[in-house]
Amino acid sequence: MRREGTGTRHATAVALGALLALGGACSTNILHGVDERAANDAARALERAGIGAEKVAEDNVATGNGAGGARFTLRVSTGDGARALDLLRALGLPREPRHGFPETYGQPSLIPTPSEERARYVDALAGEIERTLEGVDGVVSARVHVVLEEEDPLAVDAKPRAGARAAVLLTTLPGRTPLAREDVQRLVAGSVAGLDAAAVAVVVTGAAAAEPAGATTLTAVGPLRVTPGSRALLVGALAAGLGLLALLATLLLVTARRLAALERAQPPP
Repeated sequence: MRREGTGTRHATAVALGALLALGGACSTNILHGVDERAANDAARALERAGIGAEKVAEDNVATGNGAGGARFTLRVSTGDGARALDLLRALGLPREPRHGFPETYGQPSLIPTPSEERARYVDALAGEIERTLEGVDGVVSARVHVVLEEEDPLAVDAKPRAGARAAVLLTTLPGRTPLAREDVQRLVAGSVAGLDAAAVAVVVTGAAAAEPAGATTLTAVGPLRVTPGSRALLVGALAAGLGLLALLATLLLVTARRLAALERAQPPP
């Protein structure tokens, strides 16, 4: 009986291991080492398009990201991998990290020159404006270029030799205009000293249209209808589950027969 119980546990463990391995083989990683906000934004966009996504926390000690916060991996079924990557690329996800004032001046230079300090300030200022614009619902990405005014040290009236100016490139969701050009000009002009709103050039482009969730083709698996990328995973899971049930039923039948044989072999009291 002890040998039989050991064999039962071993067979069950093998079947469960095969089921887990099958489930892992039918999924693929499309994002790796992203923070939680980026993983949530990507997963939400995929779910809206009818693509199931799984967010898995990574081992920060193993990946060396302990000091930078938790990192995550995003998984989808193998059949949906290409469509998921195309969708995230069209939406500009995950967004590139913006280097504002905290990131730019977090590690100060040893002996910064005036030109280097000016360039770092401009980069940090543009990063802060990009963060503000990307926080608006409907804005996929924002790129801002700022040129500060240049003063002429030899001028008597202390007027700037060249005025400040800026250029903004906005990528928005298809069919949406989250911000008017005048609003973008006022926002940027209010963030840069000496910048007039008329000196801000704004260009708005639309992101590539993603396939809507309603246009996703569904395939039938018995009474169920799933996306083509999830069909292999569902069929594999059902096959593994049926195999595990058949194995457990066989083991129960063998155990019942052996118990009956032992009862018949015992002498009557």
